[in-house]
Amino acid sequence: MKRETIENQIKSFFHCKECLSELPDGESPASWARINTGFTKKGMQVWCQRHDKNIIHLDFQGQKVAVI
Repeated sequence: MKRETIENQIKSFFHCKECLSELPDGESPASWARINTGFTKKGMQVWCQRHDKNIIHLDFQGQKVAVI
């Protein structure tokens, strides 16, 4: 079965505020990030591994969403 190639369409990134304040010179926020993203019972959560804290937890409010 041939899979459709999906390109990166991200327009705005999630970052940990603490990680950004500790960003080393010459390092990009994307390469410095240590995050996990996944589904929860309510929606989707982005978690900072470095600081062991929530970045954002999106509540889908019971809406069905399609996963591509």
